[in-house]
Amino acid sequence: MPRRCLAVVVNPRGGKCRGVPVLHRVSPLFAKAGIDLNVHMTDRPGHARDIARNLDQNAVQGICVVGGDGTFHEVVDGLMHRNEPISIPVGIIPAGTGNSLVRHLNCKDPAQAAMQIVAGRTMPLDVVRVAMGDQTAYCANIVGWGAVSDINIRAEKLRMLGTSRYALAALIEILRAKRRRATILLDGRMLEDSFVFFMACNGKFTGADMKLTPGAEIGDGMIDVALIRDASRWQMLKLFTKVFDGSHVSLDFIEFYQVRSFEIQTETPDRMNLDGEMRGTSPVAGEVMPAALSIFY
Repeated sequence: MPRRCLAVVVNPRGGKCRGVPVLHRVSPLFAKAGIDLNVHMTDRPGHARDIARNLDQNAVQGICVVGGDGTFHEVVDGLMHRNEPISIPVGIIPAGTGNSLVRHLNCKDPAQAAMQIVAGRTMPLDVVRVAMGDQTAYCANIVGWGAVSDINIRAEKLRMLGTSRYALAALIEILRAKRRRATILLDGRMLEDSFVFFMACNGKFTGADMKLTPGAEIGDGMIDVALIRDASRWQMLKLFTKVFDGSHVSLDFIEFYQVRSFEIQTETPDRMNLDGEMRGTSPVAGEVMPAALSIFY
C-alpha cells in the first residue's frame, strides 16, 4: 500500500516563531502513522498563497498549515484561485497567535490537531468569495468591517503580547465605539444606517477566544452576520464581558442574521478584515460557496 503524503505549509515567523518548533513536535506523529510530509517554509507575505496555488494535487493527499488564521487564509485563497476543482482536504495545526478556526474545530493543541489529520476524517468547509472592485479574495473564517478592522489594526501594533493582544485591542476600540455610515444588504434586504461594526463569520470564534457567533457552522452553506448599529460605551463593555462565552446573544443592541450573500456600501473606502488579514477596502460583496473545500477535523 503506497504511503500517504501531505503538503505542509509552515509559517516560521507567526505566533512568536512557533511554527518550526510545532512542526518538530508533530512530525513524529505523522512518521509513526506512515505519512510523509512535503514541507514548504514561507519566507514572505503571500508565499503560502503561491504554494497552494501551484501545488501538484496529484502528488499529495492533503495540504496542512502549521501557523495561524492568516497563513490558513492564504492557503485557502491560493487553492480557490486555481482554475480546477480542489480534490484534496485542508488541515490546520495551530502555531499562530490567532487560531480562531481551530478553536471552532476544538483542536487547539498541535498534537491533537495532528492526530485528527492522521485519522483522515473530513467535513465540508464553506468558503466566502469576497469581491472588492477588481480584486477577489476567498475567506474561510471572517469578513469584518468597521470596529472589527480597527481592532485588527491595533492588535498588529500589540503583537508582542501574543493572543492577549486581540482582547486588549478589542477593549480599546470598544471604548471608542466609532460609527460609520453604510448601506448593508443581507440576501438583498437593505439596512441603511450608521454602524459600529459588521462581522460575517463562518465559524463560532474570532480573535482567538471570542465566541461571537455561537450558532455558526463551517459547513452549513450559510454565513452568520453579527452587527451593531449604535451602542453606548457601557453597552459595548457589557458585550466585551459576555462575548467569550457567547452569552452576549441576549443583548438587544447586537443583531444576528444567517445569510448566503451580503454587501457593504460605504461613503468612503474603509479597510477590510479578511480572516484576520487587512486586505482591500469597501465597498465589498460577499457570497457563500457551500462546501467549496473539505477540512480535516
